[in-house]
Amino acid sequence: MQADLQQTRSIRRVFRPLVGILIALSWSVLASAASIEVAGGKDVTFCETVAKLFGEPPAPPADLLKTVEWKPVELHGQGPKTRHCSSLDRAVFDFDNDGKLDLVVKTTFCMKGAPSDSFYVFPADSEVLEQTSWQDMTPLMATPDKFERTGGRYPLSSLPIAAGLAEKEPALRDAFMVHPFILDQKAYIALTDSRGTWTVIAKYLRGEQFEDQCYLKGGKK
Repeated sequence: MQADLQQTRSIRRVFRPLVGILIALSWSVLASAASIEVAGGKDVTFCETVAKLFGEPPAPPADLLKTVEWKPVELHGQGPKTRHCSSLDRAVFDFDNDGKLDLVVKTTFCMKGAPSDSFYVFPADSEVLEQTSWQDMTPLMATPDKFERTGGRYPLSSLPIAAGLAEKEPALRDAFMVHPFILDQKAYIALTDSRGTWTVIAKYLRGEQFEDQCYLKGGKK
């Protein structure tokens, strides 16, 4: 009996520090989650759900990215040897939520060493990629339905931003990362830039038009 009591006390001495560590880790995780701010949104509940999925810093989780299946594009002609600053990928899905499939071509090229994404949208049965080569990308880039802002800005001006989180003329700029995804059978796109402070969740309409749904701000500790 005495031996059992001593063993129990020894186990308690071992586990007390572990419990303290686990509690500290739990608070750390909660603090990290709390550092993502829904700065603006059309539907706050939806935006809070997306913020939890994205984590800190805001980024689409792998499972969400897999909702859109991308395949590498092989163009005619002599292309660059590496894909880091010169890649094209294609996917077919209903990007603008109009009930019809679209061919979406996502490109990544570098600006001053930083990769930046663009995308171009066509009917699902388009032969634009057969008409495009590394030496002539005019057929691809001539479409009016696209996001092509490398070196430019995407202003966060469509939704009111919560007091205390706004900054003077907030905008994504220069080098962009675009991540289309499907959630609750609707297509959305996550837009951010190389700074990673702001993430825009939007619905793509047509042309170069978007309907912003959420503004997420990361980095607040």
